[in-house]
Amino acid sequence: MANKLIISNSLSPQYDLGVSDPRNGVTYTNYVVDSGIGTNGGQYTAALSNAKSIKYTGIVDQTSAAALTDGAVAFEGTATTAGTEPSPTGVNAFYVKYVSMLGTVASVTVKYGSATHAVLTVGESVCVPLSGGTLSSCTIHAAAFSDGVNEATVEVVLAGT
Repeated sequence: MANKLIISNSLSPQYDLGVSDPRNGVTYTNYVVDSGIGTNGGQYTAALSNAKSIKYTGIVDQTSAAALTDGAVAFEGTATTAGTEPSPTGVNAFYVKYVSMLGTVASVTVKYGSATHAVLTVGESVCVPLSGGTLSSCTIHAAAFSDGVNEATVEVVLAGT
């Protein structure tokens, strides 16, 4: 039986209609889905080899793009690691979640090569589907880092062949 990597997605363009209450002049946020586009979603299935998924959990100590080629390059000390990284040209999914922050770290940036895929705030995540992506092109960095003062904790998953 073959392994598979299933990536689910959803897209929901929403507009703020900003409703004002005439009784007290308060404006309320009121989001509605774009009626011409609606909510869209689905899934993508990619190849997954045995023992070719890795999860890093740690504090990002870099403020410029740092490759996720091991648990140390982008992280303070060495990130907590589970699994084995994909081959150097076998990344089929690149997931990052900005879990928590100490102090003030406005964002964590997720890039593949020179393309910025997301600028995450606490609680946000992104999954970038790739087809034989290069491991060294998967990078992250924090908007700020100061040991014990300003720290961003993330979870990163790289999976593929």
